[in-house]
Amino acid sequence: MNLEEYARSLVERSITPGLAILAGRHGKIFFQNQWGYRSLVPERETLPERTLFDCASLTKPLITAFLAAYLSQRRQLDLADPVSRFFPSLPSDITLRHLLTHTAALPAWYPFYLYGSDSLAQFPHLPRNGRPGKRVLYSCPGYILLRHIIEKASGFPLPALAGEAIFSRLQLTDTFLRVPSDRRLEAAATEKGNRWEKQLCRKNHQRAARDFPWRESVIRGETHDANSFYSGGCAGNSGLFSTASDLFVLAREFFPSTTSTFTPETLRVFWARATLGKRSPRTIGFKLNCAWQTSGGAALAAEAIGHNGFTGTSIWLEGETASVFIILSNRIHPLVKTFNFDRVRRRLHRLIKRELGWR
Repeated sequence: MNLEEYARSLVERSITPGLAILAGRHGKIFFQNQWGYRSLVPERETLPERTLFDCASLTKPLITAFLAAYLSQRRQLDLADPVSRFFPSLPSDITLRHLLTHTAALPAWYPFYLYGSDSLAQFPHLPRNGRPGKRVLYSCPGYILLRHIIEKASGFPLPALAGEAIFSRLQLTDTFLRVPSDRRLEAAATEKGNRWEKQLCRKNHQRAARDFPWRESVIRGETHDANSFYSGGCAGNSGLFSTASDLFVLAREFFPSTTSTFTPETLRVFWARATLGKRSPRTIGFKLNCAWQTSGGAALAAEAIGHNGFTGTSIWLEGETASVFIILSNRIHPLVKTFNFDRVRRRLHRLIKRELGWR
């Protein structure tokens, strides 16, 4: 089965309503196509090339970690800084580097929105999972905290800083942290209401979740992640909307030959392993492919870096070949499925390389 046949089969078998793929090398696009639908409910709509996808956790490396490194390069913060430098009420044993590499011993997830609009005030009371630096534990709260730190260090709200330092400077006309109301129908639809997250809350936060005003209609042009949505559209962990073409322009900023943002010294933090001796090896912002137990898979180099988004998105970068692999889908529309989408991503990477004759 070739790439075209497999991509069509994913739509036909209802693995995902829509799928967009882009692959590039040395700053140039070599393959780009899309299949399926950007919406099934309430109406079926085909998937145009410039569809805006909810990138979900791709926000972590492409926006939050990007801006942390950007401010570090400008000497407005240091990745070794303790979080208490910015907010004295927070623990002094957690550093920005811990947050960026998911080694801060913070929980994987926490519904801040159930307990008020001020997530920062809730951090001192979050449960801790051991000592910082001991192990990797993927944490959305860690990146939500980074948002507050970035805003404190820069003096700007995160969307405004991203708009100036990334979107406007790179001329990304189809990339947003808050999609304008007149462009929301250009976005791929995601879940019908927040059913998935509502079920998570019922397990450990039943009382607070009982009377919460959950979204019930199809989510479209608004971030699916509830922490992000209820904090205004972007919480540092999620909220990015973009197209495959714009994401490719953004991905170019992580390679020495095409970046217009970072010095070689700053760029190294995105590629250098920062969690030696630990499972789930991480760099600043990204996951390393070295164990091949990732969505990158054996088709990509062991030193490749990448990240997934819950909505069905992923981006992987190979340093030696300066290659970019972008997969965008709305796999959670209209309902979240338990299917292991990483298997799909790994196979797509193999087929992309075969299609292009890349080693």
